[in-house]
Amino acid sequence: MVAILGLTDAGLEPFETIYHHLTDPPALAAVAQEESMAENAAQKEKHEKRISEIKDAKLIFNQAFKNVQDIHGRDNMRFPKEIIWLMGAPGSGKGTHTPAILRARGITNPPISMSSLLSTPECKDLINKGLMISDGKVVENLLHALLDCEPEVGILVDGFPRSEVQVECLKLLHERMHELRREYKQTPFKDYFPRPTFRICVLYVDEEISVNRQVMRGRLIKEHNAQVQQSGKGEIKEERVTDFDELLIRARYQIFKDHYSCLLKLSKIFPFHLINAVGNIDSVMRIILKEFEYQSSLELEHDTYEAISHIPLATKIGIHARQDLIRRLEHYCEAEPEIFSKAVGFIDQEVSPMVARHAISGQALVRSDNPILSDPKIVEVVMSILSERGYAVTMDERIHETPKRVDPKTWEIILERTHVYALNVRFPQHHIQPLEQKF
Repeated sequence: MVAILGLTDAGLEPFETIYHHLTDPPALAAVAQEESMAENAAQKEKHEKRISEIKDAKLIFNQAFKNVQDIHGRDNMRFPKEIIWLMGAPGSGKGTHTPAILRARGITNPPISMSSLLSTPECKDLINKGLMISDGKVVENLLHALLDCEPEVGILVDGFPRSEVQVECLKLLHERMHELRREYKQTPFKDYFPRPTFRICVLYVDEEISVNRQVMRGRLIKEHNAQVQQSGKGEIKEERVTDFDELLIRARYQIFKDHYSCLLKLSKIFPFHLINAVGNIDSVMRIILKEFEYQSSLELEHDTYEAISHIPLATKIGIHARQDLIRRLEHYCEAEPEIFSKAVGFIDQEVSPMVARHAISGQALVRSDNPILSDPKIVEVVMSILSERGYAVTMDERIHETPKRVDPKTWEIILERTHVYALNVRFPQHHIQPLEQKF
């Protein structure tokens, strides 16, 4: 790889220079260090971009959802229980396999085509003005379409998601549907908010097969339309420009390849396999149904899910933790000052000295048999104060039993029980540079 990168029109001299530097130990170390720094910078940039995309996606989805909810009302945000998200390479047979998928899943709602949703007068006006159709507009149109169908029988969506922001929005939609279910679970509307089921179907063919299929489709449509014009019987089919121009066909396939990273991201949220769509309709359909069975096997059964769904998700548990923490501290300081004062005194006398002693390590284990810790209110205040000051705290209570005497009549060993409380206090670790590295 080095030789290839080193070759230029000027000849082999650049390669020889690169080879010399890469075989020289000091130069090799310098190059390795530069490569490591560049790799770290690239990873940091990628991570920051990812965080930015997630924030943007949340803003986009929340605004789109609010716009739709303002029109329909919260009680009417009733989405289909099962949604099949169909994607694939150009010429992979999405249109061909859609009717069979609908029959197999018992879906009677007409499929939602994203290309049709984006051909509305409003979207066409944006395109005519040379403006991009935003992800927010795409998501908003999709939400309207999902609410306009019969929710009991499911729906198939063709062509979504197509960008990383849209992938995040799909994840947020799934979470919002779960949120609605929890919200309405104890109300008369609970049956209108079922547990969502998302199925991902991605059809794949390689570039040459894609090109051949589209060219063949264009030829057959042209022959069909010619026969209709001659006989006057039948309907004229749409002739797509992309079915006749090979450059445009390959450009469409390149767009699919460019979006491949979105599919990888999607597979980490909703696991799925690419479906080889080269075979005939029946064989491909068998693979699709097998894929749906695989995705179904990754989900909990209905009764199991219902039994545990009341337990909050780990990702949600800390959303309002800061507000709750402040509320607790304000309450104890104003309404129960004696408890608050005892908690502060315990921290000053037993926790802070131990933390100071372990300042470099970033962790201190504080053991205490102080009886005030038997009061759960004091424990709550202690942990809240330390959390507010930036420490991560966990607490454990254990009972130590110490033999004290033997009953001379029964020979029973009399034990003395002592409650011992252990606080594990964690905080940022400080790295001290060794003396020899300073010179």
